[in-house]
Amino acid sequence: MTGSTPGRPYVDQPVADAEGARHLADVAADGWGLPSPRLLRASMNHVFVAGDTVVRVGIPNGDGLAQIALAENLADLGLSVPEPARPEVVVDSGLTASAWRRVAHAGAVDWEAVGVGLRVLHSATAESPVPSGYPVADPRRLPWWSFDALLGELDGDIDGGALQGMRECLDRHAGWDDWNGVELVLCHGDVHPGNVVAGSAAPVILDWDLMCLAPPEWDLAPMGVWSRNWGGEQAWFQALQTGYGGALDGGRLAAFGDLRDLAATLMAVRAGRRDPRRASEARRRLAFWRDGHGPRWTSA
Repeated sequence: MTGSTPGRPYVDQPVADAEGARHLADVAADGWGLPSPRLLRASMNHVFVAGDTVVRVGIPNGDGLAQIALAENLADLGLSVPEPARPEVVVDSGLTASAWRRVAHAGAVDWEAVGVGLRVLHSATAESPVPSGYPVADPRRLPWWSFDALLGELDGDIDGGALQGMRECLDRHAGWDDWNGVELVLCHGDVHPGNVVAGSAAPVILDWDLMCLAPPEWDLAPMGVWSRNWGGEQAWFQALQTGYGGALDGGRLAAFGDLRDLAATLMAVRAGRRDPRRASEARRRLAFWRDGHGPRWTSA
């Protein structure tokens, strides 16, 4: 699959108005006859739990209903994804609330089955599961992958040793974004343990907000380096590869994995300028680039 894609994915900016998100979740839950929602996590979206329903509040770059159509289309392909709990969304002040069936955790994730699911996704054409109004991005244009701009902005917040390690990583993977002649496939865009739940029948892949067109390695690379800084087991990645099957480019796997960790570090450094908790996490991540090892990273 080849062709151009828009620069922005379905969601690429966090919800800044926490009170507005809380209000919209309350209004939506009341209208849907749900219990009072409680906040589960706040990141790009604010995610609330209301009984057996999850209420997601975010700022989509497209039709709010498109996320529901996408989930239905992906399920038709045989993929295990969250099930919409309501056919409509609630919109207010630029925020959109949607309702989803809560997935009950059922033990450890079967990463081989996740690999099988990714192979199904990558074999689809972009026109097959993606509804009108749901953007499919070029991930190279995501703001957190603009390394030169971010390093220029954050230069004074990064110690010399860590900065040298980051520069060496960028030099090692120079040309990572040259995809001329490379087959691009429809990717989830953010496959990692935080976005996969062991459902009762099969692993459920969550959060399709960063769907994109990219080389297939884009979807497998995060798990290739997950055990290095984030914890977990390297065996998870090996199982993922087994389920996926087929040939993968080792150079792109290494580049996408290393650079994803670099992007995660830079975004933590930026967030740490205004949030002491994030500043502490940024220091944990900078240790890896300075020393080649360090404490385990967290999502804090």
